Amino acid sequence: MVIFVDDDESFLKSLDLELPTHWAYRLFAEPERALEFLNHPPPLAPLVDRSFVHSRDRTSNRSMTLDITIIEQEINHLVRFARNSVVMVDYSMPLMNGPEFCSELTDPYIQKAMLTGVADEKIAVQAFNAKLINRFIPKNTSHSISDILAFSEELQHDYFTQHTATLINTLALDPPLFLLDRDVARAIRRVMQKHNIVEDYLIDDPTGFLMLRADGSAIRILVFGPKDIHRSVADAEKLGVADDILLAVPQGCVLMSYTDAPEDYSAGDYPWADNLVAAESVKDAE
Repeated sequence: MVIFVDDDESFLKSLDLELPTHWAYRLFAEPERALEFLNHPPPLAPLVDRSFVHSRDRTSNRSMTLDITIIEQEINHLVRFARNSVVMVDYSMPLMNGPEFCSELTDPYIQKAMLTGVADEKIAVQAFNAKLINRFIPKNTSHSISDILAFSEELQHDYFTQHTATLINTLALDPPLFLLDRDVARAIRRVMQKHNIVEDYLIDDPTGFLMLRADGSAIRILVFGPKDIHRSVADAEKLGVADDILLAVPQGCVLMSYTDAPEDYSAGDYPWADNLVAAESVKDAE
């Protein structure tokens, strides 16, 4: 959600006509109401604050572990859409100016931009240097609307980047090997572009990603190395999977799932072929 705060209602009305229809945003002419809305406790703590598990060993040494399963579960929390990522506030308001408004915000993650007139630019620089705001945007110029749209998208990107930075830095200490492979990265980016992916979640077992398209439908990417393929074949052999299915795996296919096969399975009872999916071989990669 992007929040716009400006006591000039005519400006907000004209802005409302210019904002993209697919955006989630709210307009406030009263800064007090905007603060009340923005400072309301979120229904769920940010993912980065929930993904680390604290523990103690027998000698009372404390440790912190990244739990990837919590990342996987985020896709089930619809309240993730109720977060406010960016606030754009006018500098010159009668009861509370832009810097005062920003200093009252309690969410440390929200990105802040201030709309200023030419006469307010010096104050905007001071607010920027004091880290009260992340950007300032000249108002009432011929390109101010396009600047507002561009900076809004840039700040939304920054909002998510600061959330994922801690997770990425932690994963870098002991990463799944495929995350380090540029060829795998290029292959995954092609899939994301082809399917118009808007959300992606790292999955631990089996390794890969769970992704959402713009329409909300899901796609699963599995990243298999030689050891994963060998384990997949071995597990399938234990379940008595037909030889033609087993031979297909080393030749460029993967078995998506065999965890829901019944324990009393007998040959021909389980639709193994429905779980067999053609795999893309990534050059120079495990």
